[in-house]
Parts: sequence; structure tokens; C-alpha cells
Amino acid sequence: MSTHDVGTVLWIIHTDRPGLMAYQVTEEITKKTLEGEKIQYIVRAALPKSKEVRLETIKGNIFKDSEEAKQKMTENATRAIDGMVEKIQGQVDTFFFNQKSESAKLNSSPAKSPKLQTLKSGYQWVTMDDGSKVQVKLPETLS
Repeated sequence: MSTHDVGTVLWIIHTDRPGLMAYQVTEEITKKTLEGEKIQYIVRAALPKSKEVRLETIKGNIFKDSEEAKQKMTENATRAIDGMVEKIQGQVDTFFFNQKSESAKLNSSPAKSPKLQTLKSGYQWVTMDDGSKVQVKLPETLS
């Protein structure tokens, strides 16, 4: 487990919902028992009227600074965009440049298509570290 100093700002890319948030470590609690020592961190989000929560309850990837978080988000977005381009390029190759005869097309068995979810308006697909795909709402300045 990483150690964090009180007052440190942690940048977290959420894995349970799209988004990036900054949290400040407000408290470090060290608990010593017969089983060993356990350290908990209490954090507060960079939002007005945010409540303090235990860091362990936040699902996401923790980064020490905004540049690290930005780089990871850029990598995720680039991977998602590359996937979209590859998919469409495959469709272009199949439908526009396929040299199969029309009778061969009709006789070939259709491939199973994966279950598709509808992309919400204003959102983009992003592939997370664990391979799951999530819809991310982009700020209007990026979309």
C-alpha cells in the first residue's frame, strides 16, 4: 500500500464511473493490533461542501500529480480512438474493397456480432486498464 502525507493532493481516475477528481489527504490513521499495523487515509474531494471519506472506499487509480493522471487519460483515450479507427477501417476494407464475388458473399455464414451498447450523445468509449469499456462524457471544449 502506498503511503500518503497529510495535505497531499491525490489525483484519482475513477473506475466505477467516468471522471477524474482531486482529493486532499486530511488525516492518516494508524491502527496497531495483534494482527499487525493498518493505515487508513481520510480524504476530501476538491468540491464545495464535500464530505471526508476513507480513501479505500474510492474505486480508481491514484496518481501523485495531475500530469500523471492526464498522461494516463490520454493513453486511455488514444487506445479507444485507435480501436474505433481499426473497427471502421475493417468495415471499409470489407464493404468497399472486398474482392469476393456476390455469390460467395451470399453463401458465407454470417459472423456473430458482439452485443453492442448504444453510445449516449456527447460520450466517447474509453478502454480502462482492466479491459472494460466505459462511456466518458467529454467536456464541450474537447468534443
